[in-house]
Amino acid sequence: MSRYSFLLSSRWLKYIAMTIVVVVACVFLALWQKDRRAERQHEIDTINANYSAAPVDIGAILPTTSATLDADDEWRPVSLTGQYLTADTVLARNRTVNDKVGFYVVVPFRLTSGETIAVVRGWVPEAESVPEAPSGEQTITARLKIAQDGSEDTNPAGMIKAIDPARIPGMDDAYANVYAEEADVDATAGLTPLPEPDVNPGNHLSYMLQWFAFGIMIIIAVSISARRERRATAEALGTDAGEAEYVVVDKAALDAGAKMTQPGSRYGRGRFVTPSARGRDEADEDELLEERFRSR
Repeated sequence: MSRYSFLLSSRWLKYIAMTIVVVVACVFLALWQKDRRAERQHEIDTINANYSAAPVDIGAILPTTSATLDADDEWRPVSLTGQYLTADTVLARNRTVNDKVGFYVVVPFRLTSGETIAVVRGWVPEAESVPEAPSGEQTITARLKIAQDGSEDTNPAGMIKAIDPARIPGMDDAYANVYAEEADVDATAGLTPLPEPDVNPGNHLSYMLQWFAFGIMIIIAVSISARRERRATAEALGTDAGEAEYVVVDKAALDAGAKMTQPGSRYGRGRFVTPSARGRDEADEDELLEERFRSR
């Protein structure tokens, strides 16, 4: 019988099944963190490539107002010429800058070509402290962002939660899937510039390695437990992994008067049967055994 046949017992089959489930879960979570790390690294690469690039005409990126902004074009600066529609200003609530919660000031910007795009002019701490946008024709630089979905938001008058062009008044012939964040905010005008995007890669790599390590440790722990149980079972049955020793008794030699005092006695190889080494009782027993063989 195999030394590991106990692994087919119902108890060990349950252990093995649970081990497989847990290890598969660890591998799945590790691969998920690996994918998240790749996605985050792609975002960082996009920010680094686009954030400080030279501004281009918006038509070079979005040929129509219904066009969707490609993820690789997010944060691209564009040059916009037109005027702010100050009367349609709204505040995007619950926006944090420098660890303070406040509002983004969002104003429709009508281009000289007739289209409208939502522009985030900056951040304010209070809804009552919103400065008016400059009047007349303006040329600004702004960075494109993918529009947010605010279709299910309940918004108080003059406020929005998601920056969704469809929920902003005054957006006639609007770019429906994007908005823009103004790049050159005048802090002296009462607005706080928006912070630069975060390029911290996060802890996805360490989490991935931890999940792989957990899976490996579980396999090692179950393997050690199986080896310990095999060893304990072998010792209990007297079949430990040690080498078995056998003794051959030469009856003819005993009849001729040989003594069982050399190594390889009935007590095992390398053990001597003498009164001083093994005790008087064992020596007497050997003498009795020799006499019995001689009498035959």
